[in-house]
Amino acid sequence: MAASERPGCAFRAMFPDPPVGFGPVSSSLVCQEPVFVLSVERYPRDPESVGGLLEASSGSGGGGGRDLYDLGLSDGHCRLRATLHPSLNPLVRRNQLHCGCELREVRLGLEYDERRLSGGRRIFVLLEAQVVAKSNGAAPPAGGKLEVQKLQVFGQGEEPRQAPELPIKAKRRYYLPLWDSANYYGDAWQREPPGHPIQRLEGSRCINLKQLEDCIWQKKKDLPPVIVRILHKFRLYHFGRPDRYSECPFQAKFLVADKSWSVTVVLWNSLCMDWYRHLEPGMVIRLHNYIVKKSYATRMGQNPGVTKEPVLELNLNPRNPAAEITVINSRSVREEWQLPALQYCFITRKELSELRPGDVCDIIGLVTFVGRQERIRNKDRSDEFLVYRWMHLIDGTASEPFVLKLFSTSQPEIQAQISPCSIADNTVTLLVCTNVRVECKMMDPSGQTTFPYLLTTEYSQVYVNGYHQGKLYVKNPKVKEFIQWIQSAKDQERDRLSQTQIGGCYTYPPLPSSERDYRFEILGRCPLTTMSELKQLLNQLEYRERRQVTVQGRITSVKYQSLDRVDVESAEACHTGEPAIGGIAEFEELFDADQSFLGTRGNKSPVIPVMSNGAPRGKQAGLLLKRKRKGTTRRKKQASARMSKDTESSGEKRTTIHHPQTREKKVNHAGRPGQDLNFIKACQEFYTDSDDVEETPSAANPCSAHPVFPLANCSSQHEHLPHRGDISQMVARSFHFRDKAFLLQTFGLQPSRFSGIPADQTVDLEHCEPACCHGYYTVTILGLNEELSLDTIFLPIVPRLDHRAMYPAKHSNTLISILAHGGPASKQRCHVDMDSAESSPPSPGDILRSAAGLEEMLFIFVLDICNQGGTSVEVALNRAYVQHRAL
Repeated sequence: MAASERPGCAFRAMFPDPPVGFGPVSSSLVCQEPVFVLSVERYPRDPESVGGLLEASSGSGGGGGRDLYDLGLSDGHCRLRATLHPSLNPLVRRNQLHCGCELREVRLGLEYDERRLSGGRRIFVLLEAQVVAKSNGAAPPAGGKLEVQKLQVFGQGEEPRQAPELPIKAKRRYYLPLWDSANYYGDAWQREPPGHPIQRLEGSRCINLKQLEDCIWQKKKDLPPVIVRILHKFRLYHFGRPDRYSECPFQAKFLVADKSWSVTVVLWNSLCMDWYRHLEPGMVIRLHNYIVKKSYATRMGQNPGVTKEPVLELNLNPRNPAAEITVINSRSVREEWQLPALQYCFITRKELSELRPGDVCDIIGLVTFVGRQERIRNKDRSDEFLVYRWMHLIDGTASEPFVLKLFSTSQPEIQAQISPCSIADNTVTLLVCTNVRVECKMMDPSGQTTFPYLLTTEYSQVYVNGYHQGKLYVKNPKVKEFIQWIQSAKDQERDRLSQTQIGGCYTYPPLPSSERDYRFEILGRCPLTTMSELKQLLNQLEYRERRQVTVQGRITSVKYQSLDRVDVESAEACHTGEPAIGGIAEFEELFDADQSFLGTRGNKSPVIPVMSNGAPRGKQAGLLLKRKRKGTTRRKKQASARMSKDTESSGEKRTTIHHPQTREKKVNHAGRPGQDLNFIKACQEFYTDSDDVEETPSAANPCSAHPVFPLANCSSQHEHLPHRGDISQMVARSFHFRDKAFLLQTFGLQPSRFSGIPADQTVDLEHCEPACCHGYYTVTILGLNEELSLDTIFLPIVPRLDHRAMYPAKHSNTLISILAHGGPASKQRCHVDMDSAESSPPSPGDILRSAAGLEEMLFIFVLDICNQGGTSVEVALNRAYVQHRAL
C-alpha cells in the first residue's frame, strides 16, 4: 500500500483523488493534525505565477515581493508539496516559518492547472497556519522521528521521481538559495560534466585567441576551436526577473588564456547548470561553437585599461549554436600549446602591512575564529542580499591574524565545512583563499594606527581540508613554508589554536576610541538616525540582516549580568510564541508584543538607574531605611517567590503574544513614585561576592529607569523597548569538535531542507562554553526627545584572550572610557605570549562605581542591530562617545 493511501493520512482525508476532489478554486480545508515543514524553497515569479488563489497579492501589495516559496509538508505518513501564499512571505524572510517547524490548524486551498487537459495537476496553496515550534531551528519531537527519505509525495504513489522537483507556480528549472542568489542550489545542478575527457586531439585544427580579434569585424561564423586554460572562476550571477520567462537565467564567467592572449568566457542559461560545478581554475578546456563579442565593459564605453578586463569575450549558449565544451585530461596537455601556468601570489601575515589597499593576493592559514553568517543588502539590487562572515587565520609569521571578510564564492559545499581548529580534539582546519583584496582602515586621522584586512572578490575561491589534493598551489614555496611551520609549531603556538572561537557578535575594523576621530572618519558618511526611525528599522529587518546605526541620547540605567548564570528561560521566552499567521490580514509589528527581557534572576549585580536631579531625597532615604528594617526574612520570602515563579514558567511549553495595552500597564506600574534608587548609593551597594544583595522592584525591571531631566510623569509617558534578542547567540563560543555540527548549524543560516535530526540530539547553546566574554551590560538609552528608550547589550572586549581585541587599549577603566574603547584597558597586545603577566581587569562593581554624573552627559551611540529570526532582534552597543559639542 502506498504511503499516501494509509488510513491515517490526513491529506488523503482532506483531498481525495479526482473526480471526487474537484471543487471551486476558492475551496479550502483545515487539517486538524500536526503538520511538519520539511522544506522551504525559493524561486522568482514569472508572468504565469499570477491567477487563482495567488491573484489577490500578485501586485506589489500584500507583502508578496518578487519571490515565491514552495513548501514540503508532511502529516507523518506522506509528503505534500504546496505553494505559500505570498502574503505569508514575511514569515519566511524573518525565519518564523522554516523547515523543521511544526504547524497547526493548517488551511490549504486547492486549485487546478487550467493549461492542462483533464483538470491537470492539483496545486495546493498554504493559506493559513499556526507555528508552534521554536524559531531556533530545533526539530519538534515528533518531527524528529520522520523518515524523510521514505515519504512518498501525496498523489504520486510509490513510483520514484526521475527528475528534480520543479517550482510549482513558475516555468523555472531551478530553485534559488533561501538567503542569497550567489550560490547554486538543488539537484538540477549537475555534479558531473556532460561527456568525458578526451585523450587524443590529432587532426583538430585550432585557432589562438589573438586571431579572434579580427573575427569581430569580419563577423565570421563556425570558427575553429580554441584550447585555453582557466585562470579565474567568477561568482555565479542570477538575472531572473518576475516579468520575463526564462527557465535558467544564469550567467557564469571565466577568465581563460592561451599563449597569445586572454579573453572572458561567458556561459549562459542551462550551460551553467551543466558545467559550473565542474570547471575549476587550472583546468584546460577545448571550446567550440562560440560567439565572439566585445567585452561588456567595452560595449558600455568603458576603457578596458581601467576596468582591467579583456577586450573580447566568448559567449557559449545551449543552442543557436549549441556550444561544445571538452575538458582535456592533464596527461593529454601538450607542451607545444604553451598554455600559461596558473599564477599565485601568496603572502604571509607579516608581509600584509607592506601591501597597498586594492592589491590582490592569496593567503593560507589555520582558522582560529569563524563568525556567524550574516546578510547585508546588495547595493545594486536592494531586494537581494549578500551573505558574509568574518574569519581569523594565523600562519606563524606574526602575532596578529589575517582578518578575512568572506562572502559567498559560489562554493556552498566547501563553505559549509569551514570550522575553527581544535587542538584538544586533534583537528586542524587549513584554509586557502585566493584572489582576496587588501583593505585598510585608519584608526586615527594621523594614520599612525591602521587595521589591514582582506575582502573576497567576485573571483575568489576558497578551499579547506579535503579539497587541496591536486590543486596547483600545493607546490607554491609559501605554501610549503607554511606546512613546515605547522609540523614544527611550538607549544606556545599550539596553545593559541586551543582557544579558538566561533559565532557571536563581531565587527571589524574597530571604531575609533574618541568622539573627535569618530566624527572625522565615519559620522559624515553615516547620518544620524532618530529613535523613531530606529524602531521602524527594527521592525523591518529580515533574518540575519545586519545594520549599523548611530543615535544620540542619554544613559538612564546600566545593569551587569554574568553569563555563568544566564536565565535560559529568558532566551526561550523570545522564541516559544505561537503567532497566528493568516492570508491577507495585517501583521502586528515586532515590538507590539509584551516580551520583556527577563534575564535578571540569579544576578548578583543590581540595576543602576540614573536618577533625575530634581528627585526628592527624603523619599530615597526613607526607602533605604525601610528596606533595612525588613531584613533577611523578606529576602527569603522573595527568593521563595522567585523560585516558585521560575518553577511555574519552566513547566510552560508555549507563550502567547500579549496586546500592547498590557505592556503600557506594566510600564506605568514599574514607574510609580517611591521606587527610585539614588545613583551613587546604588553603586556603593554593589557587591559581586555577597549573597545578601537584594534586588528591589525597580532593579528587576529596566523599564523603571527615569530620564535625566525632571519631567512630570515622564517615566510613564515615554515608550520603552526591551531587548528581545537571544543573548546566547550574541556571545562567541569556544570551539570543540564534539559540538561542531550543532555550532555550525546555530551560527550558520537556516537550511532549506529538514535533515531529520531528532530533537534530543541537539545541544543547548548555553552548555557551550563562552569563548572570552563572561558577562554583559544592559545599557538603557533614552532619546533626546525623551519619547522612546531602548535596552542595548554591551559585550566588553576582554584583553589578551578576546578575538575582538586587535590593538592595545590604555585608558582609565571608567565606565565612560570602557564604552568608548569597547572594553577595559590592557597593558599589552592581544595574540601574544599567554604566560606574560598582566593586571587583572576591573570588576563590574568597580566599573559601575565610576559612573557618577553619567546622567548629565549626552552620548553618541553606535549600535549593531541584527535579526536573529522571527521577533528576536539583537541590539548590541558597539561604542558610546560623550559629546563635547552639539551635533
